[in-house]
Amino acid sequence: MVKYVCNAWHAVKVSFANEMGTLAKALSVDAQPWSKSSLRYKLNISPTYLKPGFAFGGSCLPKDVRALNYRAKELDLNLPLFQSILPSNDQHLDRAVEMVLATGKKKVGMLD
Repeated sequence: MVKYVCNAWHAVKVSFANEMGTLAKALSVDAQPWSKSSLRYKLNISPTYLKPGFAFGGSCLPKDVRALNYRAKELDLNLPLFQSILPSNDQHLDRAVEMVLATGKKKVGMLD
């Protein structure tokens, strides 16, 4: 399982960089500056993001993913990794709701 996790994570990172590069090229944006500056942020390599848990929310992540997908669609680009992010997140939310409903409880509390 560890080997699969590692290799899948590497594949996601390569696919992510390739899709960002495809979008950057279509926008006539040089990929070198943003790809190098992204490495400076510890947020992008935090082990916290590799812990399975609840879906993401907030305002920035969904909004920015929608913006990337919208712009790619305008440019007639097919970016399947980016297109799958929000549906995947929605499925995590659906599973959480199903788990709560399966308990039959009327009150639910969430801790962060």
